[in-house]
Amino acid sequence: MQTKLHINISQGVVDVEGDPELVREIYADFKDKLLSGMSLQKPQESGDADGSKEDPKRKPKRRSYSRKKASDDEDGSNGVVADSPQIDKNLDTSGLGSFYGEFEPKNNPEKILIFLKFLTEQLGISDPNTDQIYTCYEAANERVPKVFSQAFRDASGRKFGYIDYNSPTDISITTLGSNHFKFDMKRKAAE
Repeated sequence: MQTKLHINISQGVVDVEGDPELVREIYADFKDKLLSGMSLQKPQESGDADGSKEDPKRKPKRRSYSRKKASDDEDGSNGVVADSPQIDKNLDTSGLGSFYGEFEPKNNPEKILIFLKFLTEQLGISDPNTDQIYTCYEAANERVPKVFSQAFRDASGRKFGYIDYNSPTDISITTLGSNHFKFDMKRKAAE
């Protein structure tokens, strides 16, 4: 004669099939282990250290992490914030009109590339920042992007890849951007 035993404690299934003596022995052994395990866990289930009872169906709370604010000045950004750019009054933009006038940019990534080339090659600024590029937008009388910092992410993204944008003070032109500027950028026709 065959005897079957099926126990499902929240999908911790125990299936036993065989002689009735064997099934009783396994059941008794399982019952003893289950009860001894329960007695060890009862103090934990009855409440936390503060005495509050915990619902076993509730998921444990996720740990919340605090984010570092972008306006913190710990990284040496000198107060430059890409989301709220300011005009750099010390920047000489007198030659920008003629330099920018040579090109016909189609989008903001191309404008940023032109402004970066002007700042690095014409003015000799080794580390241009977003405030200086904002000043170039104003001096060239171009519409400033609604979300200024997003324009830099777009210019450095997969679609364009003209610049390497790590922070408002860490912007550089990539090889792809340099090649686009030299060979692919549409220039105005000579009049």
